[in-house]
Amino acid sequence: MSVKMADKERSISLFQLFMLVIIGVCHAQELVVTHAPSYVTFQEQRKALPTSDVPNVITHTLGIQTDRDITWDGLAQSSLFKRPKANVLVSIVGHSDLGKKPLAVKNLARFPIKMDDPMVDIASLMNTLQGTFFDQSPLLLDAGLDNNFFDVHSDFDVFRKLPDTMRKMADRLLDSDSVQQRHTTGTLNSSRPSDLKLMGELQLIQDVINTVSNSPDMLKSKSPDLFSFTITGLNDIVKKHGGKSPQADDAQRLISDFITKMTDDFRKLYKDNVVVEVLTVNPGLGIYVRKTRSLMAVDDSNVNINLSKDYDENYPAIFNIILWLMIVMFVVIFGVSYGMWNIDPGRDSIIYRMTTTRLKKD
Repeated sequence: MSVKMADKERSISLFQLFMLVIIGVCHAQELVVTHAPSYVTFQEQRKALPTSDVPNVITHTLGIQTDRDITWDGLAQSSLFKRPKANVLVSIVGHSDLGKKPLAVKNLARFPIKMDDPMVDIASLMNTLQGTFFDQSPLLLDAGLDNNFFDVHSDFDVFRKLPDTMRKMADRLLDSDSVQQRHTTGTLNSSRPSDLKLMGELQLIQDVINTVSNSPDMLKSKSPDLFSFTITGLNDIVKKHGGKSPQADDAQRLISDFITKMTDDFRKLYKDNVVVEVLTVNPGLGIYVRKTRSLMAVDDSNVNINLSKDYDENYPAIFNIILWLMIVMFVVIFGVSYGMWNIDPGRDSIIYRMTTTRLKKD
């Protein structure tokens, strides 16, 4: 009897341990809202948000209706006449111990995440915004690290001046206004590749904010803007030093401090009319947050599909100017030529008339 009781207690303890592991893994995956305007409210929701619904939730925060219904009811839109000017999504690839020690960031709401999709489809979200505001120029930006290249996807060429290699980013971190100089890094050292990767990703976000701040014309459009950033350096630091190492603790502290400052910067940039979200996922499940393409890669998506070339936006105006100028010139030249062909030398030409008079005098 005592053996049966011992086996039963052992099975219960194993079940409890299994449940704790499951809870810890789920807690490591969450969506944290660090800021939202007063007219965009989030309500407590224990039901997990599927990753496939994350783009739709962001679309609804921007006041854009989609054909797909959202079963998750953690978002409540309180105003029909206002919508945020921008949405900022920061995706962080965490680690298994992140559930026990989550990021210490100020937040309005926290929601668990259910990974039903291998990645958050940012591309479809950007296509939705471009299709809705096709006659305007929304600021759409997707940035992250891909194969040791800092990759920035945007239609604005001003972002191509940002550092795009590890070497350039290492030099950027030595500047007085860099993340390394303005934040406490603790045991982190940019000379190590894993630490440089994390600092570089944070520096890329800060440089994007600085670029937008120095180019206020990009914010004048009435269409909502979208920023998407991906941070994978934390997972590399954990792989290098361990989840309970001082480097991992300093990395989480650095990310938390940076997100707090980043939220304040975007609030100042958009005058509080912005939604900022932080999505953390567990890499142990084989999840990819963002599908990227390096700036150094060749885009071969248009090969052998018989597409026309891309033309400049001023092409119609230039074409019409050249076309009508050629037509006017043709009519003028034809008129002059026709008149010269039918001229009467004795009556119409002053040259012949004066020459005839001079001959008579002589």
